Amino acid sequence: MKSARHKRRYTIGEVSELFGIGTDSLRYYERLGVLTPKRASNGYRLFDLEDMYKLSLIKGLRSLDVPLADIKEHFRERDLQKTVDLLNDEARRIQLRIDELEQTRRDLLERAAKLQAAKGAAVGEPTVEQREERRCVELAARIELDAEMDLLMQRLHRSHEGELPDLGMLEVGGALNVESLAAGHANVYDAVFFVLRNPAVPCDFVLPAGYYLTLRYRGPYEQNGKLYRSMVEYAQGKGLAIHDKPFEIFEVDNRTTDDEREFLTRIELHVRP
Repeated sequence: MKSARHKRRYTIGEVSELFGIGTDSLRYYERLGVLTPKRASNGYRLFDLEDMYKLSLIKGLRSLDVPLADIKEHFRERDLQKTVDLLNDEARRIQLRIDELEQTRRDLLERAAKLQAAKGAAVGEPTVEQREERRCVELAARIELDAEMDLLMQRLHRSHEGELPDLGMLEVGGALNVESLAAGHANVYDAVFFVLRNPAVPCDFVLPAGYYLTLRYRGPYEQNGKLYRSMVEYAQGKGLAIHDKPFEIFEVDNRTTDDEREFLTRIELHVRP
């Protein structure tokens, strides 16, 4: 049996095929200074056995998601303890990602449970519900079309990029325009807002803790003018003083379903006896 013979230098194409690493990635490693291939007289890159050895280590560390910056630093002065430290650091990073994924899993299950409960929610009758303080971020603008609301949601979410979960996981609300409601015009808003769950995110305003006259309805938002007026009459009949402007929370909307008949919205009014 013939023994395999190894070359001392390899082209970038040969290295790419041997390690299963794209040539663009190999060039990127070179630009970062992680690899230092030689140059042939024709300008082509040539990787020697030392480069191949380093690339083997790089591939193994990258499979563990060790950042290239850390790998580069690791190659500056490599010994047993530094390897142990590098692996421990990466293990801590992985644990952080596990914790984040676990929180995301809990959020998804909670969201699914709320949507399931929404299918059987009672609608059309006002109730007084006690709520805790809710911190919110908002984007103020006059909104008269559903498409305008969708666009402003995206803008508000983008302005807090990295601070908020996916838009589909957020509790979204709209501040109703009282003057328009009083004039008989429905589905007009002064702002869109998100209810925050992360206390580290600065808020724009706070919905205070207390009692809220609440009414849920299904279907299109054009109903909210008539329903708001019925809530005001109900509050007056029950001796409830309205202390803040009305707002809606979109429990089920076009982030969840294309069937408008499945939309579930709740109007809230902060009240006191």
